[in-house]
Amino acid sequence: MNRSRVLVTFLAALLFALTARSAPAQETPTLDAIGTLDYARGRSIVKVGSWVTYHMKARSEMGVTDDYTVTVLIAGEEEWWGEECFWVETWTQRGQGPEETAATLMSTAIFDDSLAARHTLAYQRKRVAEIDENGQPLVQTMRLGESEIRSRTPPDRGLQARTDTLGTDTLKTALGDFVCLKVRTEQGMGTTAQSADSSQYTEIRDVRVVYLTPQIPVTGRAREEHDYSISRRSWLVGRSQESGPLRVMDRSKGVLELVGYGTHGVEAKLIPVEFRRSLAEQRAAQAPKPRAPAAKPRPRTR
Repeated sequence: MNRSRVLVTFLAALLFALTARSAPAQETPTLDAIGTLDYARGRSIVKVGSWVTYHMKARSEMGVTDDYTVTVLIAGEEEWWGEECFWVETWTQRGQGPEETAATLMSTAIFDDSLAARHTLAYQRKRVAEIDENGQPLVQTMRLGESEIRSRTPPDRGLQARTDTLGTDTLKTALGDFVCLKVRTEQGMGTTAQSADSSQYTEIRDVRVVYLTPQIPVTGRAREEHDYSISRRSWLVGRSQESGPLRVMDRSKGVLELVGYGTHGVEAKLIPVEFRRSLAEQRAAQAPKPRAPAAKPRPRTR
């Protein structure tokens, strides 16, 4: 994969938590949209059958473009090891290529996390990103490694983030007008690498403006604008004062536009059929039916 493609993919990665397929020839990872859910709204977003579809288009200054349509669906619910969870399916269509699908089982405990959007990976319980030769989904159980369990370091250490509310605005779309809360989020992370005779500092920054409305199920997003950049500076060992300012290596801008949404009419594709309904419905179907009262014995006649 060339560097420009990596940059555009990273833009998508800041919007979506990515799940890479095992196929080595695939250029871009399969999108898994668990990072787009409106966790701040609480468990009310978990309504089986609710869905939203977007069109994403991005272009870098180096001329690399990315263009695809993505659907995010609350596909079902499941009780996993005594924990209530919900399934999120993501379908991605890139041009005329085959549709890419992924599904992730998320713990409802995520709604108790004030930084849920940054900690989504910690609440994954199962994942499906492939189908076997018989058309059956391959379910992978997600487990934390021993080092992650023992570590006291936050998983997002080093990520700098700032969020500002920009007030309300009326957003006009092909699906109608939405009164939205505009929120600007800036995220960035820097890292330093060293070689035999020089050092290099690289900084990745992503700025988003999100239009939020409770009218949109699942994600709450009516539109999202992205401005992603990667900058770098280098210097000889022991001469950091001569490094100079950061130099922009590439910059990508993208827009996520609403295509459609609803609360029914879209069926899950990956998860087992028995989980494609709410836990309440599953438990009601499993509950033993009450027995009919025993018939009273008839009095004997002489």
